[in-house]
Amino acid sequence: MPSQQQPGERREGTPFDEVSWLPSAHARKAFLPEADEHARRSIDTVVAVWPSAAGLEIPLGAVATVALPPHADPAAPEAARLIASLRPAQLVTTMRHMWTHLWFRHPFLVERAGLLHLWLDSVSDQTAAEVTELVHLLFRDGLLELGADPDRRLATDLIGRLMQKLRGREPKSARGAFHTPDVIANFGAEMLNVGVPGDRQIGEPAAGSGNMWRAQAAHLRWQGKDPAAREWIGVEIDPLSAAALAANALLWGLGDDVVIACADALSRDSGLTQAYEERDSAIARRNALVKRLTDN
Repeated sequence: MPSQQQPGERREGTPFDEVSWLPSAHARKAFLPEADEHARRSIDTVVAVWPSAAGLEIPLGAVATVALPPHADPAAPEAARLIASLRPAQLVTTMRHMWTHLWFRHPFLVERAGLLHLWLDSVSDQTAAEVTELVHLLFRDGLLELGADPDRRLATDLIGRLMQKLRGREPKSARGAFHTPDVIANFGAEMLNVGVPGDRQIGEPAAGSGNMWRAQAAHLRWQGKDPAAREWIGVEIDPLSAAALAANALLWGLGDDVVIACADALSRDSGLTQAYEERDSAIARRNALVKRLTDN
């Protein structure tokens, strides 16, 4: 009697695109839990399967890479079975291409999120296999469907909560990072009444992974306003948190008028002068490359 097929396993003589273990996009969407429970389920999945000794940027990057494509293309969940049929090396290449595609649209934010995807440039076979297993589980958890739903992805800071959970497994560090609970962030956005006339700029001096931004963006959507019509300015001293903030800015649809400084908010200019220069440089390099490609 043949053994039960595992996620990503290919039986000899079987087409590699046959992924019977993964429900259809329609079935996955039909059985999604409430948004907060949905996020908790994905977080628990990552914590359960990812080796505690491995770098945090890899599981965080895998989650961001799965959650982001549906934001750009709502039909992305339909491609889950095709993506799940890829061998580990092929999947890593596909993930890398996804970030390249995003760079052409949002160069500064993708570069600021670099810690979450630059590891894809050099991945061992073992890490590629571990990432593949994790991506398959995230597909089954409906993470693509979370990314495709604006209200669901704005309901909670999935990446920030996961980062806090993964860091909780490490020995105590001197970072002192603290993730603002959703209820406090949501209450703060309501009290600040984000979106009042003339209030175009939204700043955060100790932004973390951006849960206050998430709450403010959700409040704007509730008011019928587009978060991308605002200017978002954030400073975060921890590089991994700053990378998560940039990925979240993409996921939450904050647009391109976003500046994130990876610096000490107590310094003279909080690193914002350099961040504005980095944003302008990223856009200029993107525009120059697009011109070269279109001229050829």
